[in-house]
Amino acid sequence: MDPLHSIIITLFLFVLTFFNPGANLFIVVQTTLSSGKKAGLTCGYGVVLGNAIYSGLGLFGLVTLMSEFGSLFSLIKILGGLYLFYYAITVFKNRTQLNLSTENIVESFPSGVYFRRGVISDLSNPQTVLFFMSIFSTTISPSTPLWTKLVIWFGIIIASLIWRIILCQTFSMTSVRRMYSRIHKIVGKAVGIVLGTLASRLIYQGVTELVVKR
Repeated sequence: MDPLHSIIITLFLFVLTFFNPGANLFIVVQTTLSSGKKAGLTCGYGVVLGNAIYSGLGLFGLVTLMSEFGSLFSLIKILGGLYLFYYAITVFKNRTQLNLSTENIVESFPSGVYFRRGVISDLSNPQTVLFFMSIFSTTISPSTPLWTKLVIWFGIIIASLIWRIILCQTFSMTSVRRMYSRIHKIVGKAVGIVLGTLASRLIYQGVTELVVKR
């Protein structure tokens, strides 16, 4: 496959994953709705960093870290899962009284909290590396030039960033926020259940892997 086709197909396959709802999407959207566009973007930047790290691991052949330090990645799953589970409980309880139709933001934390939330959300699933590897195995070969890999890597980062900006822009619209202000408790419980389920699965996978390796 020539370099141009490798770039186009890899980025196309990556963009398709945006339409598969996961913890990253729910967390960025929920943060935007509850804390505003700036907070959502900051959270999104954390997710982008996670994508950059894991796509880099897969793209530049560092996936061997998965086998050499498998226990570390299992521990990451457990710790990340615990954090997501804690966040899920917080969202499920949803005690914040929102009045978003008047642009007042009640839930507000330091930017570092939102950024950390996004990073942990993405890095808590090391299987993302394997996902990237599955894409790269069909679009990249040993003869693929380094510049092509760098273009793909930056393309993944830019595409991930643009998608988070679109999400935050959409869910920060006044009409959307007004609707959310009416049903935020119901949405919070639904998102909390979804995130709790994803977190539980991560914890289970991490604990199972550690037990098997022993």
